[in-house]
Amino acid sequence: MNTSRLLLLLTLLLCSPRLHADGVLKPVHGGRMVEADGYRLELVSGNGPLELYVTDHDNRPVAVKNAKAKVTWMGETGKKELSLIPTEGNRLTGDGADGGQRAAVIAIDGLAKRITARVPSGKP
Repeated sequence: MNTSRLLLLLTLLLCSPRLHADGVLKPVHGGRMVEADGYRLELVSGNGPLELYVTDHDNRPVAVKNAKAKVTWMGETGKKELSLIPTEGNRLTGDGADGGQRAAVIAIDGLAKRITARVPSGKP
């Protein structure tokens, strides 16, 4: 194997996402998890209000008292938007129809930076 091929192989191995992964995102509240811009978001939908929990990269709660969020459910029949407001600690909640396991787009304003994330469809 020549030197350039060996360097290419080593570069690909060192840049592998598996080597830098933090592991599996584990929901604390039974929702679906996504990571975006250094934040971890857990979207909980079902019986009751829609809830969104925000933690940092190390799973520490992030205060959301000055934040507002919008969840847009994506479905075959179109989109449905719901607004979320802070309730306590790292939780935002909103009333409205349950999006079930449909894909959703979350937008949060009022943190250190604007966060936008897509939550894929599926079970938690």
